[in-house]
Amino acid sequence: MKKHRPKVVVDVFYLYVAQTGIRTYMVTLCDEILKKNNSDFDYVISPNYRKVIQNQFFRGKTAKWKNLLFQLLYFFRKQVSLPILSYYHQAAIVFSPDILSPVFAKGKKVSVIHDTCFWDTPEHYQSLWLKYYLYFLEKGLQKNGEIITITQFSKMRLQELPPFKSIPMKVVYQASGLSESLALSVSPSATQADYFLHVGVLEKRKNLGLLIQAFDKLTKMEGYESLRLVLVGQRGPRETLDDYDHLIELVNILGLTDKVDFTGYVSHEQLASYFQHALGYAFPSANEGFGLPVLEAFSFGLPVIISRQGALMEVAGDAALILEKNDVESLFQSMKLLVDDPDLRKELGEKGRIRLQEFSAEKFSLSLEQAFIEILKG
Repeated sequence: MKKHRPKVVVDVFYLYVAQTGIRTYMVTLCDEILKKNNSDFDYVISPNYRKVIQNQFFRGKTAKWKNLLFQLLYFFRKQVSLPILSYYHQAAIVFSPDILSPVFAKGKKVSVIHDTCFWDTPEHYQSLWLKYYLYFLEKGLQKNGEIITITQFSKMRLQELPPFKSIPMKVVYQASGLSESLALSVSPSATQADYFLHVGVLEKRKNLGLLIQAFDKLTKMEGYESLRLVLVGQRGPRETLDDYDHLIELVNILGLTDKVDFTGYVSHEQLASYFQHALGYAFPSANEGFGLPVLEAFSFGLPVIISRQGALMEVAGDAALILEKNDVESLFQSMKLLVDDPDLRKELGEKGRIRLQEFSAEKFSLSLEQAFIEILKG
């Protein structure tokens, strides 16, 4: 007799617009589910993953009416369509990798809350939207809801928030979505000079102004003039989050227009090439729930500099340089140290590859399924 497997409905609707970390999380999750030959669970990915990942309607720089349309469709999806799907499939778990769970649903409701940005920097979000969003987030988890988060640091921060003090919470480390094999062995460097790299949406919390100032100080020193800085990523998704205009202005004021490259969005293969040829990776972010680019840099043996921020330090372990202070001087000194010391670059690269083994796609998948088993056992 065929063993009955609990059904897990995985909501991937947010993939229509998802960028950076959440997008990588969802893509890795779906790819792991689709290649599994055996599992303790019967997964229903909705809507169709392949179609959603190829759809471009809501991607890139979109008109305001498109943004509004997506928000309306998104909330309708969460509060109407997803509950219906959960009963239709007789779901044991409704899994929302994009934070928001429905208020009503069949089975356990499991939200992945990646960080505490909504609560740490509410000024970066439209106030009415944020109030509405957080209301439904809290309501969705109050009855039969559980939380999965991606670092012990995020768990600690979430447990400090009153709405989540009594909600069960588990940590499952996500995996890096980038592999060195994506970069062709003969692929040339996109930048014909030694360069520091940063990858991510150009948001204020990323502290890229600090990075540009530290880079400016470094390249004004004799012998370091040829260095470049490459910033890979799109503008912030909302005006309140976006730091692009300020960064462009800062680069112009400092006279760095011929040394700082803003690439915008690049393909996976181009991104791999940027990682492959960089001198070092600089990540001075002020607020992260995980810090996925740390793992992406590790997968290329790239030495990494990180800010003194809880999630980044947890993910990087002893495989990165940690700033003494999150200021220009500390970042400048760390960047100079990497340029001057090839042995240190090699040592950090080797440590990074070892650290990366703790964040494989297979470990992510197995840990997530173990979390589902524990959730259903109560």
